[in-house]
Amino acid sequence: MTSTGLPESLIATLPGSAYTDPGVFAQEQEHIFEAMWFCAVRSADLVGPGAFRTVQVGRESILVTRARDQSVRAFFNVCRHRGAKLCTAESGEVKRAFQCPYHAWTYDLTGKLVAAPNLTKMPDVSRTEYGLAAVATREWLGYVWVCLAENPPPFDEVVQDVVARLGDTESIERYGIEDLDVGRRIVYDVRANWKLIVENFMECYHCAT
Repeated sequence: MTSTGLPESLIATLPGSAYTDPGVFAQEQEHIFEAMWFCAVRSADLVGPGAFRTVQVGRESILVTRARDQSVRAFFNVCRHRGAKLCTAESGEVKRAFQCPYHAWTYDLTGKLVAAPNLTKMPDVSRTEYGLAAVATREWLGYVWVCLAENPPPFDEVVQDVVARLGDTESIERYGIEDLDVGRRIVYDVRANWKLIVENFMECYHCAT
């Protein structure tokens, strides 16, 4: 028996407040989703330069795109001028740049400010300093991972966690996950705390179904 009074085979459910308390949820947003590495999109969703997706990470909207050098870039989806949302679409493709719908401040695929009304008359506005606020990114196993923290934890910690559950990196990479194609994508809008979804997915009684 454990200290909870349950047999070792059973894991206690969290108290109800863990699923309903707004304060708990705010702490989770700050210390989990906005501080740790987050698996954001499939690399294949960014097929070429200018392809983008917007993703909600914690309380922030994040713009993920592929630059002309094929690197993946991610930014807070916020214009540096007046804080308007830069991209309102969930996905799409731009030719060369992202333009804010509010005052037309324009940023290239690396986040640099490249144009704005009367920008030439504002020599004190640095095009680099007033570029989009970047977010740390990594590509692994065919996915793009992002971290909003100012000082992201080592990505090796993510790899170690995956290895601890699934085996050594060589065995995992032999699956060729990055070469798989998405056959179908189903999106559910569930009115429930995120932990209920995770716990339901991890419930072994559901494995057979």
